[in-house]
Amino acid sequence: MPMTSSQSASTSSEGANHMQEHGDSPDAVQGQLFSMSGDEQVTRGYRGSVASKVAGITYRQLDYWARKQIMEPSITQSHGSGSRRLYSVKDIVVLAVLKHLLDIGVNLPNATSAVSFLSQKSTNELGAVTIVCDGDQVVDCKSSEQLFEIMTSGKAVFAMSVNVIWQQVQDDLSTEDYIDLDEHSELCGKMRRPLEEMAIERLRQKIARQQSEHREYASMHFV
Repeated sequence: MPMTSSQSASTSSEGANHMQEHGDSPDAVQGQLFSMSGDEQVTRGYRGSVASKVAGITYRQLDYWARKQIMEPSITQSHGSGSRRLYSVKDIVVLAVLKHLLDIGVNLPNATSAVSFLSQKSTNELGAVTIVCDGDQVVDCKSSEQLFEIMTSGKAVFAMSVNVIWQQVQDDLSTEDYIDLDEHSELCGKMRRPLEEMAIERLRQKIARQQSEHREYASMHFV
């Protein structure tokens, strides 16, 4: 189930963003790496218990995704006993999208590719994303023509508006406790880093994990 965007990336603001997983290619999210809109000001952080509740997943699942670097909190991560993860609103939206994708049968590798794609979007860009899954691919739909083409393919189609999920998450969070990051600036160190730098670091970590898995596989099957 490859992940694709049917439009080519361009330098204009209307250019499509690739969401394609090329097997083991380290360039899987390269198209998104340098097209982000810069720093975003985040003023509230949410504990893992709140993030899991609003995203509709168990805390155990949230913890597993964070430890396996499938979806990590962008504010603070857990570093041993006594430390706690803090998630942004955007993080929780992406968690909810990941949960929905898994619920409809998208396998974890392809759902993870969608997470990488969405995590690199600015909050404004996320509101315009519509994800469509036809069983073979997950597409970031950019136009009504593209949506029509998928809808008339003869396959069962599931469409998801990230903006709708965003609004639902915002509503659910309105009654939840949060950490005011303006009052706890020591918690915001990671968020103050440029988003491009964070994305590059995540990609490097992903490539390193893939290379390690390849070496382990080769040692087991080709010795």
